[in-house]
Amino acid sequence: MAGCVPILYHFDRWDERIGILRVVGELVHTEELNGEDTLEFCSYDVPAKGDRLLWLDGSTWREHVVVRTEEPLSGLCSIYAESSLCEMLDDFIEEAQLVSRTAAQALAAILAPTRWTVAYCANLGTAGALIYHQNALWGLRRVAEVWGGEVTPVITVANGRVASRAIRLDDERGDWRGLRFTYGKNMAGCTRTVLEQDVYTALYGFGAGLPFTDEDGNYKAGYRRKLTFGDINGGVNWVGDDNAKAVWGRWNANRTAKIHSFGQVTFSDCTDQARLLALTQRALLDAKQPKVSYEIDVAVLDGDDAELGDTVAVIDTSRDPEWRLTARIMKRVRTFGDSVVCRVTVGTVQKADYEQVSVLSASVAALQDDVVGIDGNLSTAASVTVVENTVTEAIDDLDELADLDF
Repeated sequence: MAGCVPILYHFDRWDERIGILRVVGELVHTEELNGEDTLEFCSYDVPAKGDRLLWLDGSTWREHVVVRTEEPLSGLCSIYAESSLCEMLDDFIEEAQLVSRTAAQALAAILAPTRWTVAYCANLGTAGALIYHQNALWGLRRVAEVWGGEVTPVITVANGRVASRAIRLDDERGDWRGLRFTYGKNMAGCTRTVLEQDVYTALYGFGAGLPFTDEDGNYKAGYRRKLTFGDINGGVNWVGDDNAKAVWGRWNANRTAKIHSFGQVTFSDCTDQARLLALTQRALLDAKQPKVSYEIDVAVLDGDDAELGDTVAVIDTSRDPEWRLTARIMKRVRTFGDSVVCRVTVGTVQKADYEQVSVLSASVAALQDDVVGIDGNLSTAASVTVVENTVTEAIDDLDELADLDF
């Protein structure tokens, strides 16, 4: 076994110790923010589907579950394992109506049918979501998306086996460690991807659709005005960055002054002006930078070792004027062999466009599940209020579809 490959402690699906699973050759660990966390390697041993692999990564314990094996009649067995979070695929949530809940309350509700607990939850404000007929892992990802947090599994070990499994939900994983990266025209072993999204130096922010009523307070059909924050923002419903305008703005008609490039963002479940303002300001941090990612060897970074989620200062000298960006490590792939080779993806984009489409699709699916028959009667699993809220969120999100790539 190669010198830097971690020891894999092998357990069956009932957490009973089997021994050590021997790795032949290299072991590849791939992890993404709020996404993939996998192991790939070969072995003469053949673990069973559902077996658990416990290993020490520096000072952090990690647990993976064997989900796929390729077993030729002769030769090595190829093994693919996923983070033990995948066991939540087998935990079912019938319905969780999370209305005006804190992230801690939402996380506790999602983890209730599982054997996972809450290790830590950041103060991410209040928000709402409907989790209806979904597995617990889907619910966990949904909570992370709606409340704006990032998930880390926390595994503790005692007496040679897993003692507890818990979830840490941070505002942002990682840290600022002084990492810097300078992209030059002649650099080898680096791939830059510039995405097609526009750069905006100012954003209009819109919240939930407000009910349309008559003078007596009765609901009426018609145009639904979305929540704005102009009342607490000097009378304007947008936020901007003058420094970004100087770089990414454009001339006015007379070429006498630079003006903002305006975009918009909608938070269909936000009903509070102060929170809407804060969410829009946060969205501007991403919108005012070009959407670009760099796939590089970690040795190119100037500073300490790179961790998932760390913030990196990027200077792209191939552009004129040069780009000076703040990016994060979105993905890390480590190959353990005779040495450890680490390759990271440093990017200014955190979520793919298709995720926004999937949110709307899930809302529509939830609505379809709630309505039975042609007479319009609702199932007992959901109230009229829940369905109305689902429709409202779906309608609000439709505004954003014109900007998405299919």
